[in-house]
Amino acid sequence: MALRVGIVGCGGAGTEHARAYARLGTQVELVGVCDITRERADRLAATVGTRAYGALGLLLAAERPELISVCTAEYAHTEPVLTALAAGCHVLCEKPLAATVAEARRMVEAAVNAGRVLGIDYNYRHMPAFQVLRAEIGGGAIGEVVLAQISAHAFCYHHALDLVRFLFGDVAEVGAWVDDVPSRRGFPWHTPEEFLYVPSLSVAALLRTRAGATVALCASRLRSLEDTLLDVEVLGTRGRRALRGLPVNDVRPRRVEAWPPDPELAARLGSPVEPEPRFSLSHAFQASVAAFVEALLAGRPVPTDGRDGVAALVIDQAVVQAHRLGAHVRL
Repeated sequence: MALRVGIVGCGGAGTEHARAYARLGTQVELVGVCDITRERADRLAATVGTRAYGALGLLLAAERPELISVCTAEYAHTEPVLTALAAGCHVLCEKPLAATVAEARRMVEAAVNAGRVLGIDYNYRHMPAFQVLRAEIGGGAIGEVVLAQISAHAFCYHHALDLVRFLFGDVAEVGAWVDDVPSRRGFPWHTPEEFLYVPSLSVAALLRTRAGATVALCASRLRSLEDTLLDVEVLGTRGRRALRGLPVNDVRPRRVEAWPPDPELAARLGSPVEPEPRFSLSHAFQASVAAFVEALLAGRPVPTDGRDGVAALVIDQAVVQAHRLGAHVRL
């Protein structure tokens, strides 16, 4: 039988999740969507052919879904996640997982206590370029990773933190310099003691992984999303890989660099070759939602769970602390 799915939050992310579920055919049945702005729920429900509700409790009672996608505003994930888990649902939550590290840990604990899966939608992991780069690193193509450099638009900073763990493993130590004015972050909540999420101007962090690699991560709002979401360069004991120019409308790298030369690398990394169709952020959402559902149905570990959400927030918190203390912070 199809997995019964509901969505809470009918903005941009909720719409992407709805489209992604629609592409899964008989694997899922989207039984309802809800939003505190009922008109927004009505619009999305009409678009995808399901029922609209004005509150999550009403959706849960009427439809009894097995999986809830939480796509509310970034600062409003905790309550719907906990409510869905308490109702016996699995949850796929948008990022960041919570507005504080403590709330994120509470959500993970609630999922364990409920015996349900809490996933987090770090969809950048599902872009072909980063899937292939991870395989290159894991397969030893460039030897032991010594140094990596990531340069990102500020809007992609939180994704970059997660990609550090995805590509290079857990972080052990953080140093940072931040040019940030909380009132200029452009978000309706204030978390100066917790994490940046999107720095107002810039951040430069040095992250030391448990495996001994150093990652230099820089992010700024002064970059253009039409130029690149983020660039990545990885140097190992046997070679180098670099992905440059992943613009928002097509996240395949415009330029691929390799040493020693590898004439097939660009194709493996998905570098555009006309007339190939573009790979958009919507495609990344589709891939991440599909991977979560398939793992859930097969009883396998999901690609990213609540612990990954907590880990990213802890790193971001350490960036803020390292800047304020003027010293490295060990995790």
